[in-house]
Amino acid sequence: MCLACEEQEYFFRVWCAGFIARGEMPPGVTEEDLDAMGFELPAAMRGKGKPQQATTAVPPANAFSCDSPDGE
Repeated sequence: MCLACEEQEYFFRVWCAGFIARGEMPPGVTEEDLDAMGFELPAAMRGKGKPQQATTAVPPANAFSCDSPDGE
């Protein structure tokens, strides 16, 4: 993984952690995404059913794309 990708992944995790610390679900991130990153559900979301999908388009939370020549 290139340095830019590592840095982007780090800041994405910090961004998600900020939402979780406030008890909110990060926009554009699913429960499965949080689980894959090792985060627990925000306290406000525990014990609730799955939220309804928004009818408006949400931009992807992870919009960075690596153009590293090694393809990683």
